[in-house]
Amino acid sequence: MNIKNNLSVPIHTLKAAKSIVGGWTVTSKMPTISYSLPAEECKTGSKLREIKDTVCSDCYAMKGNYVRYRKAIKPAMYKRLRSINNPSWVDAMVYIMKNQKSVVNSGVFRWHDSGDIQSPDHLDKIIRIAIATPEIRHWLPTKESNWIQKYRKYIPKNLVIRLSGTFVDGKIPIWRCNTSTVVTDKDEATCRAFENDGKCGDCRQCWDGTVKNVSYFKH
Repeated sequence: MNIKNNLSVPIHTLKAAKSIVGGWTVTSKMPTISYSLPAEECKTGSKLREIKDTVCSDCYAMKGNYVRYRKAIKPAMYKRLRSINNPSWVDAMVYIMKNQKSVVNSGVFRWHDSGDIQSPDHLDKIIRIAIATPEIRHWLPTKESNWIQKYRKYIPKNLVIRLSGTFVDGKIPIWRCNTSTVVTDKDEATCRAFENDGKCGDCRQCWDGTVKNVSYFKH
């Protein structure tokens, strides 16, 4: 698909939308697709990865299946990273939200099972997508506290931005909205996916804006 004069182009098929955004991620845990970027390109996460006992020092997106299949998935992740600047990216993501089967059936979508927000402009685009798809609940975990706390535009209720805690077994982040933490005590974990073969099942607390903090068992 040719992009001319930095203008967006009409999108009429999932194939066209997928070619613009670089595809999506299918994980066994969630009832829907998600969107992954290279963990190596996390802005804050890359710095935290060098600090002992931070949640990023043992990043799940840098091990397990992410490493096992990295040769195959890494080019796709970088294609997605580049696609963010495509003038049709927002429209393509909106089309996917409205037409991809698992998103439509589940009514939920997860941003960044790997990677994170790349810039304030990237955050603004995600928010525009959420506004355009009020029927879908969006979950956006992030370490980029500076960008989200400085954002002064409208954030729709169907977008739950969860600011992630810095240290394993650390304090809940000071943030006016939703947060998440990582714990090593199973009794303290509110996410019980580890009791359900690592799957969400019927649980949707990560997408629930009334749930202030979600704590995940370290894996």
